[in-house]
Amino acid sequence: MVVVLRAAHNDTRITRDIYQSVLPHVGKSAAEATAKLVPLQRKAEAEKAARKAEKAATKAKTKDQARRKKKGKVKKSKKEGSL
Repeated sequence: MVVVLRAAHNDTRITRDIYQSVLPHVGKSAAEATAKLVPLQRKAEAEKAARKAEKAATKAKTKDQARRKKKGKVKKSKKEGSL
């Protein structure tokens, strides 16, 4: 706001647009500072992704075990049929 008053711009958007293009690192540092204010959101998203990955791995493991079990029964049936 101080820059707006000193530059005599009528609107903060004018100042933002001018200085945002001239000083891109300022926007980046502001974004990083804002992100640090909400670390719980990032943590929650990371935990959700980890739970989803764990659930997928468990599902794949269960499916693989069922496939192996079924395959074992088929082999036994073939052996019994040849007797």
